[in-house]
Amino acid sequence: MREPHEKISAERLIEAAEAVIVAVSEQVQAHGVSPYPPDMLGSADQPEALLQFTRAEVEEATAFLVRLGVLQARTAEF
Repeated sequence: MREPHEKISAERLIEAAEAVIVAVSEQVQAHGVSPYPPDMLGSADQPEALLQFTRAEVEEATAFLVRLGVLQARTAEF
């Protein structure tokens, strides 16, 4: 497992960010809202797009998308 301060590669970050966008889109389509992406991990309806990523990668990708203005902090709304 990675150390908390260790960064993922730029390529892996983009892959995780794309997966987060897909996961949020699926949740919004199905339920009208989406939980914060890291909160989806381990849930009964965890999106398949997130299966190949660790919690740390999803958290970092979510933070990246928040910084870009794609997601709102803690609400994950487009």
